[in-house]
Amino acid sequence: MARAIESLVATAGLAIERLQAHANSTRLLEAEARERLDALPPPADDDLPGAVKTRATLRVVCRSLRARLRETLRALEGARAAVDAALLAHHRDKTHVPGVAARPPQDGSSEGDVRAFASDVARIVEEAEEDGLFAALPSLPASGPGPGPGPVEETEKETTEKKTMEDSADITHLPDALFDELVRLGAGARRADRATTRAVVAKLAAAERDVDARAALAHEIETRFRVASPGTSPGTSYSSENFAYGTTSLRAWTRVVAACPALARAMRALAADAEKDPEGALPASRRVESLGDDGGESYAEVSTRALRVLEQKARVVVFGSSTGWLVFYAALVFGARSVGYELLEGRVATANETARECVFSSERESEKNTSSVSDLFAFSCSDALFAPLGENAKVVVLTSQCWDEALKTRVASRLASHLTVGALVVDYGDSLKRERAFGEPVAVVEAPTSWNEKQKFYVFQKKQ
Repeated sequence: MARAIESLVATAGLAIERLQAHANSTRLLEAEARERLDALPPPADDDLPGAVKTRATLRVVCRSLRARLRETLRALEGARAAVDAALLAHHRDKTHVPGVAARPPQDGSSEGDVRAFASDVARIVEEAEEDGLFAALPSLPASGPGPGPGPVEETEKETTEKKTMEDSADITHLPDALFDELVRLGAGARRADRATTRAVVAKLAAAERDVDARAALAHEIETRFRVASPGTSPGTSYSSENFAYGTTSLRAWTRVVAACPALARAMRALAADAEKDPEGALPASRRVESLGDDGGESYAEVSTRALRVLEQKARVVVFGSSTGWLVFYAALVFGARSVGYELLEGRVATANETARECVFSSERESEKNTSSVSDLFAFSCSDALFAPLGENAKVVVLTSQCWDEALKTRVASRLASHLTVGALVVDYGDSLKRERAFGEPVAVVEAPTSWNEKQKFYVFQKKQ
């Protein structure tokens, strides 16, 4: 029988995904309605009745969608808060959470709290249903004199979207055709074998579903970034929204690289550089040997040394690397050096454990060991505002979807000051265009993620 916390996380996860999808759809439709409204000529005395009606309809739709988005985000915030509180209650049996006021358990254990928070989630979803937050979105008025899209065109659109959803539904499904496409993109020779990459992805996906690990992360966020005394650390200024978790599949990341020639060239150049200097970071044997109990350096010590060496090499830098998905993609699939920086120790620990179990161990046990990649990547529990960049940071990835605006601004300013001319930045938002050093993106690519079927990836390049 499933534990109460596992049941809550499963049901609440579906509700949160549903709310998030509706929030994204509402936001996109509101932006489209606003764009159409702004494109209309200003009102005039001789306006035709149709133009007057279109303008009025768009204004009503904009107001309606704005209000609906506000209510959907409020429901989404409430559902997430209830899940976080339930995870903290579950974790309380293992570690006391200082400064967190929890309701007394109803049955002498955290199970009572968890069930209470499950009721909160159910109430939030029920109210969202009653408020019409899950209802179909309104249609926008036709923008021109011609007829709108007919039923056949709409059906084709729905079929395409359904196929996109099916393609991205299982992040662990990595068919040979995907790897063949990566070879065509010119991924480096020192990439991992397909079995290793599949093992890494499966391990990371399983970690996402580990309720105890999620509870520990909720505890870490609460104690390090919410209940700590103000002014004790730069991290105390971060809101919990910064730590919202989402996943970008290898399929989606491949689509982004393939759609941006400049990014594809940069990844090939990084792979070629790593190929010329195969022992540039730290000999793979040294990192693999650290897995044994031979009295030598610990795994952490060897990995820290590897990190310091990698930070001096041409590399991909991922800010907000979470459990390492994008870092592993760059190293294992493209053969490029890659370093990930993440604030949460629990997520860095998951990345390192995945590396030990799926990469280093397999290289130690392999007799051939012909495609060593264990010296191509490293992870660090560090702040993006302080992690090193330098002239060798050739590609920087910002997982900034949920970052505070103040953090986005500070990171953008730092990149504008510290990156060399020609360096690329891949961002989940477009805030970099406000920096004169970047301007308009060189590419905007849509690809499905766990939170948005049509997530936009913005690729910027540092100018003179």
